[in-house]
Amino acid sequence: MKYKYAFPVLILVLLVPCCSSGGETMLGSNNDIHDEELRFPVEAPVAETFADRFFEPVESSTVPNMASLELPVNPEEVFNLDDIINVSGIGRVPQLLFENGFIVYEPFHITNNPIRAYSLIETWDQPVYVSSGIPLHMLHIFFDQILQDIEENYLYVDLEIVCRSLYESNFERGCNLNAAFFAVPLAFLDPEFVPDQSIAEAVDSEIALIEDHIGFDDSPVMGYREDYSQYVPRGHYTSSPGLERYFKAMMWLGRLTFILNGGEPNGQMAEYIVSEEDARVMTASALCIVSDLSEIEHEGELLLDKWRRIYEITAFFAGFADDLSVPQYSSAARETAGESADSQLIWSLDFYRLFRSYVNSNFAGPGIYSGTGELISMPDEQGEFDPHDLQEAFQKTTGFRFLGQRYTPDSEILGKLVFPAVGANPSGNRRFMPSGLDIAAAFGSVAALSILEERGDLEYAYYADSLESLKGMIEEYGPADWHATLYMSWLHCIYLLQQEKGEGYPDFMRTEAWDRHTLSNFLASWAMLRHDTILYAKQSYTMECGSAPGPYEEPEPSAGFVEPVPEVYAELNATLQMAQRGLREYGVLDSSIEGRFRNACSIMTRLQDIAERELAGSVITSEDADFLKGFASNLESAISWGAETTEGLETSLIADVHTDQNSSSVLEVASGDIDYCIVIYRRPDGNIEAAVGPVLSYYEFTWPMSDRLTDEAWREMLSGDSTPERPLWVTEYMK
Repeated sequence: MKYKYAFPVLILVLLVPCCSSGGETMLGSNNDIHDEELRFPVEAPVAETFADRFFEPVESSTVPNMASLELPVNPEEVFNLDDIINVSGIGRVPQLLFENGFIVYEPFHITNNPIRAYSLIETWDQPVYVSSGIPLHMLHIFFDQILQDIEENYLYVDLEIVCRSLYESNFERGCNLNAAFFAVPLAFLDPEFVPDQSIAEAVDSEIALIEDHIGFDDSPVMGYREDYSQYVPRGHYTSSPGLERYFKAMMWLGRLTFILNGGEPNGQMAEYIVSEEDARVMTASALCIVSDLSEIEHEGELLLDKWRRIYEITAFFAGFADDLSVPQYSSAARETAGESADSQLIWSLDFYRLFRSYVNSNFAGPGIYSGTGELISMPDEQGEFDPHDLQEAFQKTTGFRFLGQRYTPDSEILGKLVFPAVGANPSGNRRFMPSGLDIAAAFGSVAALSILEERGDLEYAYYADSLESLKGMIEEYGPADWHATLYMSWLHCIYLLQQEKGEGYPDFMRTEAWDRHTLSNFLASWAMLRHDTILYAKQSYTMECGSAPGPYEEPEPSAGFVEPVPEVYAELNATLQMAQRGLREYGVLDSSIEGRFRNACSIMTRLQDIAERELAGSVITSEDADFLKGFASNLESAISWGAETTEGLETSLIADVHTDQNSSSVLEVASGDIDYCIVIYRRPDGNIEAAVGPVLSYYEFTWPMSDRLTDEAWREMLSGDSTPERPLWVTEYMK
């Protein structure tokens, strides 16, 4: 699944260390490619969607019919307001609580662990509020910790075998480009590995750049500009030395491209990134890799099967490659050279041109510019920039990636709402950095669009039209698109969350303030999604630019109130079940996790049932009440891993999602410590009640690309005096 737009961009070019059919290479060694027969299997298929195999919907259909209480709230009618205020520590009752029917505030007892927050609230003996953000956080915990387990216990081993086999075969072949290309990740996966002397200088220089992770520099192996700041292990990859090594190896295999289109002139501001000769060598080298995968076995299993397993499992979580890879190059080779071909043909200039033409005519290039070559968009003689430079950048960066980073619609949105696709505003300023608001607006958030308009973003040339086109792309998605991967299913959960709420919903959910609070939940969950897939999701880049008690008998407080969005809980349930089915089929589902899946799905089912009853105006059951009273322990049974109930449960997570080459900075999006929320609603018995519970918080700020933040650094910022300000738009609902 890939949706593309015709948009603009400019490019660049560099030198490429490569193998050739003879002579000196930029790696400084003689590359006499041995005569051999290269083979391209009849098929090298990979999954293109997981929806048909693993997704089954969980239905939810309720006619909203909650009794209204009318805003602003009369504090004297909220029978437990004094008690809620006293135990919550909110201090003086804010007027916003009565105007909007809810308030969000930073609690005195700071925590980033939802279990601790619910455990504390349960001691207050007041109704507990369950926000949809907490089940969304549960999804993050399953997503992140299961992916971590699979990477350490399954993928790492297969990846090392594949890289070692391809290093050895290409060294024997005399293809130094490929040998060096696989020596780099192998050096991380196996710290005892030592590359051959003929390529050692280039490999060691490459590793030094990766370890320094300063920023853009010339790649000693590939020859063009690469952004080495991307190699800072972050997300869950800081939790062990093995995961740090895996991160660096996969980042290399996911970002570096064997560029297809080369010519003169070449460079950062030129028509091509590399010369035609370098592109010829890269293309032939890529085809050698494709052939090796279908020919070489390890312990009776083809490397292609190992490659496919690594690719499909990671695709199940994070999406499908944005760039061309093994299936496309294998298919193109069969069509242009047959199922087998002499290596002299594959390395010839005539064949390269034929193959290049076929690929360009039959396959779409990337849809996200990820910084390859550090391209620069240059103005024309009148000083104007061409918005189509972005589209040209896609053509210039087309090529083969071994395990390419993944296409996600949110990265496409971020990349297409900045320079050069978006022009200057009336003041002549350019939009180099996007915002999480762009994602929410494209997903249909009225609140996000309103804030963008207030900020003046719609005044940038082409911005409004581009946003409308991207919004149309999202609106056209059907069930097969939304459930093609776990990443897309997660996006669909938050897409449903921000749908407009009309008559029959609680009064506080029909305010503009609630829309902005929902926007914060949307973006906090999206930040968690990007955090969990930071290694795989292809990051977009901006190209460089030159109450009192009533007079009646006081009723008893209820057990609590669940945010009535049953369709969200149903979708979360279906997504968890999809994950369980897929992981079981791939043989990577630890039996100890099966029980946690059952518990988590049971929680989602219960939340959906309660939300449907609330929304229909019905009284919840005694079983529902018991569930809410013990929500902390119910939550713990599903999301705690092992005896420790704190590791991995934190809501304080951060991810960089976009890089601006002009300012050498990144957009960091993060969820922070837990806020508390008080909501006021009318119960089915007519009484007006308040409930309190934890909710997610959201932060967004720019940061130097040379210092991409880890979770540890982010938590240190939150606990110190350097915490960034919240977005201004949260003031409408926060105390």
